[in-house]
Amino acid sequence: MGKLDNKVAIVTGGGSGIGKSISLRYAEEGANVVIIGRKEDALKETASLNENISYVVGDITKDESVKELVGFVKDKFGRLDILVNNAGWCPVQFLKDMTIADYDKAFDLDVRALVNLTIETLPLIRESKGNIINLSTVGATHRSPNLSMYTGAKAAVENFTRCWALELAEEGVRVNAIAPGAIDTNIWNVTDLSEEESKKHREFIESTIPCKRFGKPEEIANVALFLVSDEASYVNGAIIAVDGAQGAA
Repeated sequence: MGKLDNKVAIVTGGGSGIGKSISLRYAEEGANVVIIGRKEDALKETASLNENISYVVGDITKDESVKELVGFVKDKFGRLDILVNNAGWCPVQFLKDMTIADYDKAFDLDVRALVNLTIETLPLIRESKGNIINLSTVGATHRSPNLSMYTGAKAAVENFTRCWALELAEEGVRVNAIAPGAIDTNIWNVTDLSEEESKKHREFIESTIPCKRFGKPEEIANVALFLVSDEASYVNGAIIAVDGAQGAA
């Protein structure tokens, strides 16, 4: 018996990194997991690791992709118990180098897409008295230079999380967020920095972590499993830090 037997979950950005680890953890516990992302090869690879994982290729910043995803879940499973808003983009650049297009890109994915998908799936989540998990960051409360668009977007995500928890608690829906610290994923390789600048940025971040190491995606997945399990039935509106004490100061 798995902790999530007969549950249905959506995980955005499930083809890699944290999203991939959460998807696999949920599937191992018996959930049917639907992942979405823009790169079919990555999605297919994740899905090949567990028969409980299926995928939809799409860009969640596009309304039509969101509707396609929700339609797929309705047609295939007829229910939804868990929504994990994981997909995000972390631009690393100083304000002096930014354009408003950088703001648009960050907030379209990190905020607007999250809100849109939550709205579209909410009838199903309310019906199942399910769970919503939003991915935030330690940076939402512990700022650092050249991450303003990312930390600004995630600060919005944390406030959405708390407000939605208040609004939906009486209906039996729980809404929580996970605030990772520096996690060893491919996000560090897709910035606009040069290879040398990226290396320096990573070394700087690592030097600020009391545990003196980057976290692993699996360490986030463990918390994501707890939050949607019966063991967390009284955890609602929480922002759970998984950051190697990075945010403790």
